[in-house]
Amino acid sequence: MDLPCPDWIKHAEQIWNRLDAVQKNQFSAQSDIDEIFDFGQSNITPDDVRVLSGIGKTIPVQKCAQSAVKLRERGNDSFKAKDYTSAAQHYTQGACQAPGDSEQLALCYANRSAALFHLRRYQECLEDIGRALAHGYPSHLQPKLLSRRAQCQSFIHTQQPGQEGTATALQAPASHIPSPATVVSHTHSHSPATGVSLRFGPEKGRHLVAVEGRRAGEVLLEDQAFSCVLIPGQGLRGGQEQQQEEREGRRGGRKGAGVTRGAKGAFGTEERCCHHCLCPTVCLVPCPGCSYARYCGQLCQEQAWQEHHRWECPLGAELRAVGVLAQLALRVALKAGLQQVQRARGTHGDARSLSEQEVPEEGKSNIGRGNTCGLDTTSPPAGQTESPLPHNASMPTSDPCVGSHGNAYQCVYSLLPHVEGHAPSLRFLYAVTIATLYQALQQAGPPPSSWRGGDYVNDSCDGQSPCENAACGTWKPELSILGATALRHLLQLRANAQAIITERVSDECDVAVQASREVRVATAIFPTLSLMNHACRPNTSVTFDLCGRRSPDASFPQLVLSSDSVTSVTGVSVTVRASKDLTAGEELLHCYGPHCSRMEVQERQRLLLEQYMFTCQCEACLQDLQSPAEGSIASTHYKCPKCGKPLQAGAEVYVCVRKGCSGQVSRGQVEGTLQALRALLDEALELLDMDRPDDALKLLHEAVGRARRHLLDTHKLQGQLCDATARAYASMGRWCEAANQLSSSVECVRRQFGEDSLELGQQLFKLAHCTSTEGKLASRCV
Repeated sequence: MDLPCPDWIKHAEQIWNRLDAVQKNQFSAQSDIDEIFDFGQSNITPDDVRVLSGIGKTIPVQKCAQSAVKLRERGNDSFKAKDYTSAAQHYTQGACQAPGDSEQLALCYANRSAALFHLRRYQECLEDIGRALAHGYPSHLQPKLLSRRAQCQSFIHTQQPGQEGTATALQAPASHIPSPATVVSHTHSHSPATGVSLRFGPEKGRHLVAVEGRRAGEVLLEDQAFSCVLIPGQGLRGGQEQQQEEREGRRGGRKGAGVTRGAKGAFGTEERCCHHCLCPTVCLVPCPGCSYARYCGQLCQEQAWQEHHRWECPLGAELRAVGVLAQLALRVALKAGLQQVQRARGTHGDARSLSEQEVPEEGKSNIGRGNTCGLDTTSPPAGQTESPLPHNASMPTSDPCVGSHGNAYQCVYSLLPHVEGHAPSLRFLYAVTIATLYQALQQAGPPPSSWRGGDYVNDSCDGQSPCENAACGTWKPELSILGATALRHLLQLRANAQAIITERVSDECDVAVQASREVRVATAIFPTLSLMNHACRPNTSVTFDLCGRRSPDASFPQLVLSSDSVTSVTGVSVTVRASKDLTAGEELLHCYGPHCSRMEVQERQRLLLEQYMFTCQCEACLQDLQSPAEGSIASTHYKCPKCGKPLQAGAEVYVCVRKGCSGQVSRGQVEGTLQALRALLDEALELLDMDRPDDALKLLHEAVGRARRHLLDTHKLQGQLCDATARAYASMGRWCEAANQLSSSVECVRRQFGEDSLELGQQLFKLAHCTSTEGKLASRCV
């Protein structure tokens, strides 16, 4: 979970400890979200707001001209070294730090245009030249800038009509070309898909099924995030952090994201991606009011301003301190607006919140998410109801669980908050956090226009705070519904937040093989994806699209849910495909993180119960609990030192499974061996990142020799070592040996993840690329 920073958690604990036993019992017994929020409000003071602001001061989000100068100078150094990508990113950081009335802003834009020119990104170069001139670029330096503009216009003019984007992409370094694993075409139709429908039952709640048979690889549905929050500081990561993330059971992807490795990966997610649509680019446009938020273009900037950033901008540091989930919860409430929230609350009756009474106790163990609404679950005669889903989306066209058909926010609001599933201390932390943010909003200015019935769509994103830019409005007591709604969403997000995973390529442009790893770039809430239940062996796969268009200048696809719903023309979308052949009536199942190929059944069930508050009874769990299959992850995959047969886990030691063999290994020895192998692998990967494949190969050969002595071929480290060795050979141009290693890696991945896994598809893609390169080189020699 993305909890607030430690300092704020500690402060909330101090407030909790000041309560007497009666107050704690009173709070622990509360299940109404409005009452929980009121309790949080009654126990905070303006001093608590000042404490949060003080914590936020350690997270700089204000602009600073001196910082802009230093960052521009770093960009100049990278430019001189002909590292134009890093130069452009440094210039972007400088532009974000530069105040609007500072000459540094124009200088950063002008310098970045030079870097973009060398990257052959002529359209973006022209845009930066225009920005530099608009912000007062010194007149004595303008001739060089105008000459560059003429050159760009000449290059663009000579390109064939409709080929601007293609030419730019082909001419750009490989690090700027999106990986096939992360790209989703936006040529899909927005017509309803009759092959997927929504069903409702007392045991599973709302869930999606295939109305007709579907082949593996076919698109089942597409959904757009109602809102998302970018995760700062995420870059390329190593194996140790990945394993830690897997142990935590992150939803929505196979791996998470961690710290950046190496100087070349020194730019975090917030410096690489648009803060609205998450589109990666080196030419982001900063928010005029803060140094943190930045966007891929004016359209994303204006839309983010209208939806949430106008109120987040003066509270940027505080929002960073309270964590991603709290910020996302507030953002969802701000975007929805008063009318949408009132309509959603009215749909669920006079009750002010939904709690555990909505789901029968006997049905909770089979519900993968909080995807049940406030209906009498025994009312459908056959125990299930059904409705079709639109192909793109957001909500079933006739969902019995939602009063307003096709309304994305109604679907989000109806997700279970699982109030009683949160420990009282965690509920109190959430309540105090949201109550403090609510008070901070009041101090920042008048209430959001969408929460007082005003029209706010024509206000420009000029960097002014709400109090400077709004003409009127006062915070009325009844507007506490904003805080209560944000608290509801925060409680929902624990079990319904979706990790946005993408593949990131390293910034090394001058190496034969570029490293790429999966990173967690954002957390989002998807209206329709949230309806899918969990399975430890899912029958679907998800792919995220982080922008929805080729460039900031391209037109944006419009997603219309209903005439009165809050919609986005940009943002994050997800495509759900069948990962195996599906039969008519088969439920669509999505893995929340714990997968049967990565974790033992006991660990999976513990994580799912801990975070998602249900006991998994999927087919994989039932099979593993009854009789773990030989060679599954439940086996040790360790080799007997005497006969080479598998070892079996005992109380203190691992013993050989072969009768008559006395071979055994202590748990400490096994852990020491694994730790040493991982250290060698990590060091080799570090060397590969530094373009030292010869040294990396020596370490890998040593690691492979040790692994053969101690591990069976089924251990996942064997596949990782083969993959790293293949990368080393490819970096040296030894493509045949690289292909042989990848072939071994493919078999390891197939055994671990299965024939229909995305991991296997990625390895086969690499093998095909390696084999193709080898064939091309051989044909040239002939």
